[in-house]
Amino acid sequence: MRRVGDIVDATTAFTGAAVAGVTLFLPVTVNTQGQATSYRIAGLLNSVPRSAALGVIVAVAVAVLVATTSRPLTGWATATAAALAQLINHFTGRHVATAEILTTQNYIDSICAAVLLGGLGAVVLRRPLPAAAFAVGGVGFFGFGDLAGLLNINADPYAVLETPTRWMIGVSLVLLMISTLHNWKRTEDAKEPHMAIALPVTPILAAMVLALVVLAGTEWLGRQYSKLPGESHAVEIVIVVAATIVSATAAAMLLPGRDGTGVYLAVSLTAAVDAVGYAVRPGWTSTVLIALTAAGLVIGVRIPSTALAILLLTGISVFALVTSTSASTVAFAVISGVIALTAGYCCGTARPHYAPSGVLALSALYLPSAVSVMPDRVKDWREDVAAHDATPGGTALAIVIGSAVGLVMLRKLRPRSRPQPNGQPESESLADI
Repeated sequence: MRRVGDIVDATTAFTGAAVAGVTLFLPVTVNTQGQATSYRIAGLLNSVPRSAALGVIVAVAVAVLVATTSRPLTGWATATAAALAQLINHFTGRHVATAEILTTQNYIDSICAAVLLGGLGAVVLRRPLPAAAFAVGGVGFFGFGDLAGLLNINADPYAVLETPTRWMIGVSLVLLMISTLHNWKRTEDAKEPHMAIALPVTPILAAMVLALVVLAGTEWLGRQYSKLPGESHAVEIVIVVAATIVSATAAAMLLPGRDGTGVYLAVSLTAAVDAVGYAVRPGWTSTVLIALTAAGLVIGVRIPSTALAILLLTGISVFALVTSTSASTVAFAVISGVIALTAGYCCGTARPHYAPSGVLALSALYLPSAVSVMPDRVKDWREDVAAHDATPGGTALAIVIGSAVGLVMLRKLRPRSRPQPNGQPESESLADI
């Protein structure tokens, strides 16, 4: 019976994480009957990285609050309420949305997704099977968050996808309600029952440092490209890359033990994927990419190696560095599979032992990168595109190398033992599968 419950909770964790990830990765739908102008649509798109940064902070804060309790019901109920609020936002926005409140809708959507991600992650990352499903769903935006429709926004500023769709949120809500009822009476023994509450603030501070520094740096770099579109901006890129590595290092050091490994891998993976770019792919490939992600996670759990993870990320960055945007679709299909495997492997290798650390690592994937604001960031892999630019690939490679150095420092400064921050109970994780 317990095994059946774990399977149900794992399904819920996968769906909930996927919905939250797509929400933080893409903007909400636009009511095509409204009077949205290109300027307002641009404002909506510009709000996406800001709402993602806010989402990272909110998700970690919620995860920390839930992790202080001994009742998993708290996390399940919180995630359920967030999914319900998000569904209401999508239904009401579909009928009453105006161009003036598009950005507000997006922020509301992102906050709901962040609460869902944080509440759900705080409870499922303590259990092996649901933790694995949560990780696969969290990085599943590589398959679910297909940017094909969003890329058409320049041709039709009203044609923004409803992301995620209402039926996806509805399915997630139903599953969350079932899991909430299933975990209604589940409790966990606290290590120090005499403490009413012990709130570790360092994970929240880590999330704030990483999100705000990365956001500020990437927005500043984007403005430099807007002012001088024909320049190389090498100095500015170096500054933003350095700021990214410094903020990732600060966040990693604020997290307990070696949980900061996930932060380094997340910022490197985001940059590498942005450097490769996005292209239209058939819908059925999402299933293949999710399967490859799951396979990579299993391999990472069984054979964890941060060195191998960095090597894979380096390979993806080098591919983006040397290949042309006119490369064949076969090449893009192959590198997409490699990215999915690498994403899963990084999740299995990171092994966060404190649930909020895992939430931070997964949510950090949705932050912008120095590559994402570059004019070359959108690659459609056709023969008629502009000449290949090696700058995104080189930038991603620099971030990967910086993260590798940070990982070496982390292992020298932190012991291998499992952390128990502020008396929090040691939680099961992917490492226990």
